[in-house]
Amino acid sequence: MSYAALMVHVDVDSELSARVRVAADLADRFRAHLIGIAGWAPSSLFPRRNAPLDPGTDRRLQDMKAALDQKGKEFCSAVGTAKRQVEWRSVLDAPVEAVAREARAADLVIVGNTRENMDPHRALDPNVLVLKIGRPVLVVPGAATSLPLKRIAVAWKDTREARRAVSDALPLLQQAESVMIVEMPEPGDTDDQAAYRIKDVAQYLGRHGIDIVAERVRPADVTAANSLLRLVQEENIDLIVAGAWGHSRLGEWAYGGMTHDLMAESKVCCLFSH
Repeated sequence: MSYAALMVHVDVDSELSARVRVAADLADRFRAHLIGIAGWAPSSLFPRRNAPLDPGTDRRLQDMKAALDQKGKEFCSAVGTAKRQVEWRSVLDAPVEAVAREARAADLVIVGNTRENMDPHRALDPNVLVLKIGRPVLVVPGAATSLPLKRIAVAWKDTREARRAVSDALPLLQQAESVMIVEMPEPGDTDDQAAYRIKDVAQYLGRHGIDIVAERVRPADVTAANSLLRLVQEENIDLIVAGAWGHSRLGEWAYGGMTHDLMAESKVCCLFSH
């Protein structure tokens, strides 16, 4: 099992980030097609109903397209090689909508963990994207410059989202030197119940050729995310695999829970599926 096509979001308002290099390295690892994408749709392009059309609109559209094209040239110059298949896509639309729609072309989408600014017409909100996209999303924190894939932690919870995440992450898990499955039992659960669940997950991974698996039932501290992140630090984990939970309200993330906390606080890459 492998990834045939990867897509990486490129910010309109900043230099190419380290996650582009992470995406390029993964493309080489999986011999995958690499797609760079950027979206931009300033609200000023959409006048109020019955308002006169601004004669400068066409020129602004041309300027936006030119800026996106220039970003594409930078992207292709930075990561394009004779051995690496690279493609650029730019869309005059809000980044979340553009990436979610264009993700039909990719197995895995790679984004940053923060927004460049609060303007949804030009900055991508990863919290909203992960719930809309229908693809696994690899979230790369700003400080990350590589993804070694030596040690991976699976944050297990017996839900659809976690099952989807484990399946979506199989190509990465198959390349790991060690995999740890971790569950923080819910109130009312026993450690034995949690151990039974993660034993099933370990056997599932073993049937996919992933034999180096450790199993941990770990009590939650202040939050489950806090407990998981401390384990990540203690065990030198390179990647967290987790289901994404939450909901979008009026286009904004309803804050709270493990997904948001990992997105905001993890210093290592996280793969989320919803």
